[in-house]
Amino acid sequence: MNKTNYRQIKQELPDIFEKVKKDVNRVYDQHRAGLNLGLADLGIIKGSFVGGMHFYPGNEIVMNKTPLKLLIKQHPYEIIWAYVYHIILHEYLHSLGILDERECRLATLEVTKEIFNDQNHPALVIAKKGIGAYFSDLEFIYAPPIRRPDGILVEYVKGFDRNSYSYYS
Repeated sequence: MNKTNYRQIKQELPDIFEKVKKDVNRVYDQHRAGLNLGLADLGIIKGSFVGGMHFYPGNEIVMNKTPLKLLIKQHPYEIIWAYVYHIILHEYLHSLGILDERECRLATLEVTKEIFNDQNHPALVIAKKGIGAYFSDLEFIYAPPIRRPDGILVEYVKGFDRNSYSYYS
């Protein structure tokens, strides 16, 4: 089995996002174009972490790459893919106007249940049990060592929402 690496997952982010958009459109008949994805080292504090963020009505999703890198070290590709799908789906639903966190979790679960029929699919496990389902031990505290005084360094994913711009061609 080939070991998944961060670069490989980063390259797959646009494809995962296209699936998220297609799945949300199928379930809710809604879509949104023009989003950007940034990856930032937001750390893990006191055994918990923020997986991603979207500041409505903005056009950016920021994913915490600290837990992503931990998953890459500890789990097989299927779990890593499901985690990324879950985070992007959740933040994409926020971008569509589901601002209440509880409602967004329920919508994330609804889409995931509709798309993945296998009760043991990692995406469905995460949607039901939370993003900590595959993080059994987060007792440590990790705060990123490189924090700029004016904010956090964000690494943007090129071509993330590629189909939004296809009409310019």
